[in-house]
Amino acid sequence: MQIWNTSAWPRFRHDPAKSEAPLARVMARLGTIGGLHAGLASDERAEIFLRAITGEALASFSIEGAPLAPDEIEASVVASLAHRQAMPQRRSDAIAELMLEARAGTAPLTAATLHRWHALLFHGIEVEDRGQWRSFPMEIVRGPRGRREDVLYSAPPPERMANEMETFLEWLETDRQPLPLRAAIAHLWFESIHPFSDGNGRIGRAIMEHVFALEGALPFSLSRQIERDKRGYYAALQAGREVVGDVIDATPFVLWLLEKLEGGVTEAESEARFLVRRNAFFRVYPDLPARARGVLERLFKDGEDRVDLGISAGPYGKIARVSPATATRDLAELERRGVLRRSSEGGRSTRYRLNW
Repeated sequence: MQIWNTSAWPRFRHDPAKSEAPLARVMARLGTIGGLHAGLASDERAEIFLRAITGEALASFSIEGAPLAPDEIEASVVASLAHRQAMPQRRSDAIAELMLEARAGTAPLTAATLHRWHALLFHGIEVEDRGQWRSFPMEIVRGPRGRREDVLYSAPPPERMANEMETFLEWLETDRQPLPLRAAIAHLWFESIHPFSDGNGRIGRAIMEHVFALEGALPFSLSRQIERDKRGYYAALQAGREVVGDVIDATPFVLWLLEKLEGGVTEAESEARFLVRRNAFFRVYPDLPARARGVLERLFKDGEDRVDLGISAGPYGKIARVSPATATRDLAELERRGVLRRSSEGGRSTRYRLNW
């Protein structure tokens, strides 16, 4: 028997005794990262927001095996921040619009909003019931072949979609649990209804973004944390649908999500400190030649691990699109200025590391 055919539906509950400690850690650390960001310059905070929303789009699609082009999404997010559109022309713009709406923190979330998000998600793509609740039965299967023995979960029938979603949205508007708990239950409940023909995972993760944005958007991509543990994500969704008496025990999914949130905060703290160090580096060396500055900015864009690797003439030449001889001269000049220091490797493998 499916959970929506039991007397427990849709009473999703969790065990406070098990969630109390991890919830307290997450709430405290979210407060800490908020304080850290408050000390950043406005352009640094804007960059963190851009990275988070771009990373969220890329990771949420990657979870579903539908990778996006990073440069296109970032450009669309930047363009959408400057000029919001009622109905974007390109799909990357539509996806950016969806992500920005989810992080806008505008309440309440309505059926019309979710229909719009679904239309944006599949902008320019043929998909059944686009921008509407699904009109056919839905089964969640293990693997691509969809055999009967692979069915993990059967969602409520299509004729129940409007009523099920009305109940869900009413709860979402009135629930006053701490945001991490509300986001976890909202995602699990929405995925259990599975109201759309496709894209339920991506819309469900956008709903979590919306929940947090009601009090302040997450300073990191939650979907990036989920992507790193996709197997655990799907297992936690399944485990969080167990009927216990007259309720559905969501504790496994709540605990799993709290763990991912804590991982996201750790990453966000590291990223914030990295941006502070990067900006300090360029303030120490304000008069870098344009070509060299462009190469170093590219290294910083690729993250702290890439910066720590340093650079040699080959990669420098590829990024700057110059000959090996020119790259070697540029690197020697940066060493002379004290921007770089030469590592112990010699010959063609000579590598320079940043003095930062």
